[in-house]
Amino acid sequence: MKITILYATYSNSTYTAAEVLSEELQQIGHEVAVSQVSTATAQTLTDSELTIFASPSWDYEGKEGQPHEDFFHFFNKLADTTPPIPFIFAILALGDSNYTYFCGAAEEIATMATAAAGKQLGEALKLDQYYLNETACVASIKSWAKQLSELTA
Repeated sequence: MKITILYATYSNSTYTAAEVLSEELQQIGHEVAVSQVSTATAQTLTDSELTIFASPSWDYEGKEGQPHEDFFHFFNKLADTTPPIPFIFAILALGDSNYTYFCGAAEEIATMATAAAGKQLGEALKLDQYYLNETACVASIKSWAKQLSELTA
């Protein structure tokens, strides 16, 4: 399966998690590309059979638990696509359970992607404090990659 991971990051943890996911999916046998969401277009979605959105949860425009701002720009660009292009997506969200909205980016991205004609595959993977819990987070990513592969089989 051809998979694209679109990510945005502030502290590089989301990029690191996306790379771990990419390596695991490739070991399973998938063709994987990793790109910043800021460079993505509607064509990026149609070039893949599955798009994985990877984002930290952060404060944006005074609201806690939001995805990286580049995701808002990407989905605003998609809103101009007529007719909407259906696509399948999954979500990898990073956050900190000490905050009110743990991995709130997952819900925000799901809402925006669904509004743009996307269909979510499986549950979002939510990682808590990636760099402080890297071993456990990497294990979760590897397990989730296997789950995604089973859902696409």
